[in-house]
Amino acid sequence: MKTIKSKLTKINSHWNKYYFIKEFFQKNINFTDEVKTNYYGDLNNYFHDTLVLVKPFEKIKSEKDYISQIIVLLQVIYTQQDLIDELLYIFKIQNSTKEDKNPNRDIRNELVGHPISRDKNDNNKLKSSILFDIRNEDENYISYAKYSMRKSELKKYSVQEIIENHKIFLNKYLDKILEKIEKEIKEYQKQIKKVFEIPLLNQFDYIDKIDKELLSSISYIFEKDSLKYYYQNMRKHRRYLYCLKQYKRALKSVIKNEEDKTKYYSLIEIYDREQLQKKDKVFTIDFYTKKYKDNEVVLKELKNMELNFYNDAEYYASLNFLSENEKN
Repeated sequence: MKTIKSKLTKINSHWNKYYFIKEFFQKNINFTDEVKTNYYGDLNNYFHDTLVLVKPFEKIKSEKDYISQIIVLLQVIYTQQDLIDELLYIFKIQNSTKEDKNPNRDIRNELVGHPISRDKNDNNKLKSSILFDIRNEDENYISYAKYSMRKSELKKYSVQEIIENHKIFLNKYLDKILEKIEKEIKEYQKQIKKVFEIPLLNQFDYIDKIDKELLSSISYIFEKDSLKYYYQNMRKHRRYLYCLKQYKRALKSVIKNEEDKTKYYSLIEIYDREQLQKKDKVFTIDFYTKKYKDNEVVLKELKNMELNFYNDAEYYASLNFLSENEKN
């Protein structure tokens, strides 16, 4: 089960990194209002919690112990088959087939789901009834008797074969999901890398279309409208040019994994930046104007922030200039 657990972990990692937060991927799956609640997380946890229950029988201690082990194994397999179909639905892949579910599903339905079976097409007449073969003392087999009006038969199935059939089932459909995921990640990376072939001004709309959260989640200065504003004003003040330079570096870091080796220094203390970042009501701009009264560069930026307190593009451009200044 280690391989299966590893595949589930990999799918979960991709879900959290791409599908749950990026619109590009959500368009390729059934990202319904239900899926938006992230019930996928419950599904994934249930899978991990129950994988350990798909195992060979332990030494049979009593009739109750034998019956209990049978029910647990078959019911868990049945449930995990349903969970796989839920996953396939979320990722917009066709449901698993009856052929792949069987014989395990039929065994479960016959022995656990419907031990008394009736024919709905024939006045609900009794078709068959089931009894556990409690005389069986071999933990390697599931054994039970099936009685009908016509005949009686003893059925016997290898526990190991049931488990191996389930492993084959799980691996097949988890591989289908991973194959789709990897294909979509490859396409996403292909599309997002095209940004470097586009003129700077057009990049902002392109990124917004492919992945709105790519950079905006890092800093407010990377919002589409903010970047457009900085582009239009980049020759008016260095603060705007600095924001665009950082945008280019952040883009290479996120997409190409290129390390930003630029050395920065701050004109204000880190704690002061944090308070200005959240527009603290106690440590206001007036407070910092007094604190940095002897620093003309800082005072100019603080003044600009005060005048543009409700203009986030301007406010955070000045704050960025104060705290992320480039070393020559």
